[in-house]
Amino acid sequence: MDSKLALLSRRRIGLVALGAALGGGVVLAAQRLLQPVSGQRGVRAFGAKGDGIHDDRAALQQAIDFGGDELWFPSGQYRLTGPLRPRSGQVWRGAGPSRSVLVYGGAPTEVPFNLLHCDGNDVLEDVTIRDLGFLGGRSQQLSSSPQGQEGFALYLRCALRAISILNCRFQHFGDGRSGGGGVILGPRPEAEGQGLESLRIEDCVFADNGNVPGLYIAACQAPGCNCRGISVNNNSFAGSVGSTKVQNCIYILGGGAQSLLRHVMISGNRFELDTRIDVAIELNWVDTFTLSGNMLHFQAVMPGSSGILIRDGCANGAIVGNVIVSDRADNDLRGILVLNFQHPGTITNLVISDNVVSGVIGAIGVDRGSTGVVVANNRISGSNAQASVGIRIVDASGVLVNGNIISAMTQAMAMGMGDRPASGLRNIVVEHNRFDRCGGDGQALIAAIVPLSGWAAKELLIRDNTAVDSVAGSRQIDPVFFCRRW
Repeated sequence: MDSKLALLSRRRIGLVALGAALGGGVVLAAQRLLQPVSGQRGVRAFGAKGDGIHDDRAALQQAIDFGGDELWFPSGQYRLTGPLRPRSGQVWRGAGPSRSVLVYGGAPTEVPFNLLHCDGNDVLEDVTIRDLGFLGGRSQQLSSSPQGQEGFALYLRCALRAISILNCRFQHFGDGRSGGGGVILGPRPEAEGQGLESLRIEDCVFADNGNVPGLYIAACQAPGCNCRGISVNNNSFAGSVGSTKVQNCIYILGGGAQSLLRHVMISGNRFELDTRIDVAIELNWVDTFTLSGNMLHFQAVMPGSSGILIRDGCANGAIVGNVIVSDRADNDLRGILVLNFQHPGTITNLVISDNVVSGVIGAIGVDRGSTGVVVANNRISGSNAQASVGIRIVDASGVLVNGNIISAMTQAMAMGMGDRPASGLRNIVVEHNRFDRCGGDGQALIAAIVPLSGWAAKELLIRDNTAVDSVAGSRQIDPVFFCRRW
């Protein structure tokens, strides 16, 4: 007997013996993982073949419409030539995201469609999709989406409540130009009375999707919409090869001041970005949020892009314990940026603490209308790249910068008034920070950004900071600042 076959035979005998010794529990448990549980209806009972050749759309839609509360997708490739319309009160379960796969089967020359689609006045609630794969046709797509709204894996632009997407894989969606992508959830901006409540996206993989490479969640703009409760945890995101337009991996968008999206948690996600994207995580008009334990690794950078971007109208949030690393010495990447695009605007009550930011040109920025921000106990490191800045504070108020360790940045800190009407810099405290091996090009470790007119001494306090092994010729602080103590 061949030695490899003999080894396999011995392993099989061992597994059988182990199963027998445990009353067959191990073997039966493994088998049950790949079988429907009680009450589930298998989609093949409705005619779905799952062979990757036949069109299973009609059979799957029939299973959705008449198959009961739980649908079982056995291992297979379920080819679709048109969208499926999910319905409320169902659980879809597969044998695993690499075993049970819904496959885009549209012609490359036709306008792409969304694999799962709901829109308009639809209401979708109490739906769980788990252990399924979704495979698009982006690499073969020759026709683009006219409005950019086609070519998604999941396009659920309606009122949503209690939606869970668990252990799924979304890959190769989008048209390679300016449409489609991974998953888009939530009503259209103009929708009235459509809420967005209790969404969970966990343990999923988003890989090689164009335009929207990952997850886009949006609330309606009409007043009175109930928009709250978003959890995006333990997912994996990768870049999009060859796409001409790539946006954000995670984009959470509230409807504006009259329709904030509340109670958002984004934690434990992994970003391995070897192609260029705009932003890894972006929040806009979100109130009460936590971003924690996310790991962002950039091997390619789009000019002006950011790891984490907190935008207009965000409030009451914590950005804690994230790791942002770039391998590119020539990058134009910001690590964590707090910035109002509209002016005047406000972003209020944030804590940015205990993050690790390495290899980016601008590690942490608090900019343009931000107020009530704590930047504390972060570890920032660079390579003394030209014009690199550890912490930037511009046109902000009520900011505490405390206990940070900043290494090998041209400017450990930079502060300025801003250059727009009503810009200002007020009530800033910089204390107990450590600057290691910073400086270069004659720069000050704490540098000034002009214009700086109209400052009052009581509004800026810089004290008890430590500079170690500064680059020769570097000043500790720009003389324009009035300091009580250094």
